Amino acid sequence: MRHFLGLGRGGRILVGLAVGGVLFGIATAVQAAIPDSSGVIHGCFGKPGTPQKGELRVRDTGELCRSYENPLNWNAAGVTGAKGLTGPTGPTGPSDGWDGGTGGTVPTGGAFATFPGVTGVTPGSYLISGHVVWARLAAGSADLQCFLTTSNAGSSSLGGQGIASTAGGGSAPLTGRMTVSAGTGGLGVECREVSGTVSVDVQTRVQAIRVGTLH
Repeated sequence: MRHFLGLGRGGRILVGLAVGGVLFGIATAVQAAIPDSSGVIHGCFGKPGTPQKGELRVRDTGELCRSYENPLNWNAAGVTGAKGLTGPTGPTGPSDGWDGGTGGTVPTGGAFATFPGVTGVTPGSYLISGHVVWARLAAGSADLQCFLTTSNAGSSSLGGQGIASTAGGGSAPLTGRMTVSAGTGGLGVECREVSGTVSVDVQTRVQAIRVGTLH
């Protein structure tokens, strides 16, 4: 102490900075080791029957517990908790729609003529509809039968067939439902003459609207 007081003001400042630097380094080293590199916090607590009973303190990784203490370690991150309950199903997202049409001729003799409408329909449940329009015949007469038809659909349930005389021209609406379970599907119309002596020119159009659930 006498030597320290004998130093000049500048010397005392240098000694103070040196001591402070050493203490800061020690504190930093201890802090850096809590928790250790594995994320474990090391501690000690007072043994039963001692004045320090139940007292808990955190220690550096390399420090030992005292004679009146027992070691106690725990993980800084804690144990992963159990998975929570699954929340309710969210609302169905925006619907998708496909729309397309084509035209052609339905021949005599009863053979089916197919008119593609839309392709690339992605998996899902759909309400489907279609429309067939034909012009007045210049001569002769014919009766048509038309259906909605699907391709590459995992499963489907169709409806809406129509039979009508084409002598005066007209149209037939078609409705149904379709489920595409894998890949992509297509939707169109097929028609045939159930009676008649002349071929019939038709225009067709179909729509597929995806829905959340079919009932």
